[in-house]
Amino acid sequence: MRYKGKIIQEWDGTLTGKVLITKSKISFLGDIDQNTARIVGSDLDIKGKSVSGKILIFLEGRGSTVGSNALFGLSKKGLAPKLLAVCKAEPVTISGAIFGNIPMISGLDEGVFDYLKTGDKARSYIQGGEAYLEKEE
Repeated sequence: MRYKGKIIQEWDGTLTGKVLITKSKISFLGDIDQNTARIVGSDLDIKGKSVSGKILIFLEGRGSTVGSNALFGLSKKGLAPKLLAVCKAEPVTISGAIFGNIPMISGLDEGVFDYLKTGDKARSYIQGGEAYLEKEE
C-alpha cells in the first residue's frame, strides 16, 4: 500500500529511512530538544525518541511561529528529520521545512497511522508531480 501526498518541499530521488510516527500534533519549539533532536513533550507517545534522520509522520504542527526557526535550527545542526510527512500542513511547519530545506509532504490519509509503525522502514518518492510514501519490505 502507498499513500499519496502533496509536495511541500521537494527532493531528488527516493528517500528511505526508519519511521517515527505519532497521531499527535508536534511543536518544534517545545516538544523537541534543540540540542539532541529528542522528543521531550510530555504528552507525546514518542517521548525520548530522536527525530534526527527519521521519516517523521505526524498529524500536524502546533504552537508558536518560532517553531519554524526551531525546525530550521535542527537542520543547521544536522539534526533534522529526513522527511516531514503530515496529514494537515500549517504555516509553521511549512516555513520551517522550506527554510531548513527539509523534504516535506502533506495531505496524507490518516490511515497511515494504522499502516506504519515507529521503527518500520519506509520510502518516499516523487512521481508525476505527486509524492508517495510506502513501507519498504
